Amino acid sequence: MSENRRYRFGRSAVVRVQRLVLSRGEPISLAALGLWIGLACGGGGVLQLSFAMALGAFAVSWTGLRAGVGKRERLLLCALCTGCALSAGVLRFQAQQGALPCEAAPRDEGAAHGLRIDAFEGLLGIDSQTTARKNRRLELKVQALEFAGLDFRVRCEWERPVFPQFLLSGAGPRLSAGTMVRAESVRGGDFFWADARDIRRLEDAGLFARLRALLAGHFAQGISTAAGRAGPLAQALLLGVRDELDTEFKELFQEAGCAHLLSLSGQHLSIICALVALVGRRIARREKRVRRVSFGFAWLFVWLAGPGPSLLRSVFMLSAAEAGRVLDRPQSSFAILSHASVLLALCAPSSVNSLSSVYSFSAMAGLMLFSSRFSGFLKQYLPGSVAQAFSASLAAICGTAMVSVLTFGTLIPASILSGTAAAPVMLAFMWIALTGGLLAVFVPMIGYITAPALELLQTVLTSILAFGASLPAIDLGASAVWRVAGCALIALIAALIYAVPWLQWRNSRRRVEILGACNPRLRARSRYLLFELQKE
Repeated sequence: MSENRRYRFGRSAVVRVQRLVLSRGEPISLAALGLWIGLACGGGGVLQLSFAMALGAFAVSWTGLRAGVGKRERLLLCALCTGCALSAGVLRFQAQQGALPCEAAPRDEGAAHGLRIDAFEGLLGIDSQTTARKNRRLELKVQALEFAGLDFRVRCEWERPVFPQFLLSGAGPRLSAGTMVRAESVRGGDFFWADARDIRRLEDAGLFARLRALLAGHFAQGISTAAGRAGPLAQALLLGVRDELDTEFKELFQEAGCAHLLSLSGQHLSIICALVALVGRRIARREKRVRRVSFGFAWLFVWLAGPGPSLLRSVFMLSAAEAGRVLDRPQSSFAILSHASVLLALCAPSSVNSLSSVYSFSAMAGLMLFSSRFSGFLKQYLPGSVAQAFSASLAAICGTAMVSVLTFGTLIPASILSGTAAAPVMLAFMWIALTGGLLAVFVPMIGYITAPALELLQTVLTSILAFGASLPAIDLGASAVWRVAGCALIALIAALIYAVPWLQWRNSRRRVEILGACNPRLRARSRYLLFELQKE
């Protein structure tokens, strides 16, 4: 290819992308793009704010100098600028809410006036979680601190919680969100640690927090009754409680590339909504009312299970889709995903760029970009349901591959097979566990029927995960060069996946044009048929 031809091809590609953005681009999608670009740059938000101001100044000057600029271009530029400014606010918030240093004085506690943090008092933001080593991880919204010296103590107290702080403790009772606790004899280092016996409840949670704990406790008891020995897995999938789940079982999910199946996400939320809609159609028989009831139960499930990033992303997408349907303004899939990212940045800025959130958004973007293309190709060789399952797994790994390579330096191709095989087993497991758990609250005898079925499904799932974990994974090591090269290769493959169908369509269109130029009668007949179709 000559240099002039390559230049024309590159210029035509840029013009084509520009026309695509201007014709089909949505302001909320540009705002989300600016948000994620700013979050990827990192820092304290100064760089993002400076870039947003520069972009805003460029937009003002460019639209003022060019009379032919339309309102749509101005709106898109303003949306991109808003997304960059929003990322600056998120990073600034995270910098202000950062963890407190472990010690406020030199590490030598025998210093003359050395101070160290001895106690925390605060409100639990989320339920206490169990780590891989069976310790408790507490996220406190600190309201009081106590410093200890050689022969004196200093107490700092605020009227309301001022900053979050993570604290690890030994195995102890599960504490629900909203409980006021006091951790004494805190030891600092790389992290704060307090023994389980040194953590006391100062006061019970509020009314809604107690109601949530009561409902979640009854539901967890019903799940345990209905699932039998598969109770830990059922609680992890339906409530996000992994306290009793074996470490080896969790590692098996990770080695098979199916760790995302344990995280509460849109799949779990869709099962809740489907069950509510199935029951609601038998009672109400009005689609609009059933849809709103299932939407309310989705938010109820998020309230019970806890607002994790993946679950919040799912319920925000559901809310955006429902709002567009109510306002008679249907939104595209990418616009709904962009609404979810902006809402997550506004409502949970501390977790919008966490690893689980990035994985969730990248997997959903991969499904939207590649799922239909893989499905159209695989349906020629596989049955429809199998092709759809394989295409979903391929699209998800295409979306998360770059994140996995940059973060861990590994890629698990076996997750395509294990995820495809495990998905229907997990779906059946969750349906039975959810139905049995709800019924077991009132009829405990249902466990004699559901427990053997769930235990059998857990055995099948373990076999699938063990097979996936036995397959080799791609390890690029810790070298940044190899990781960047791997990401470039993944981006090239993704571009080819998108470019090949377009090139096939373009070649077929050229053949039709050439055939029409060679045969005027055929061209006139095709125009006549087109006129008849438009007339009908």
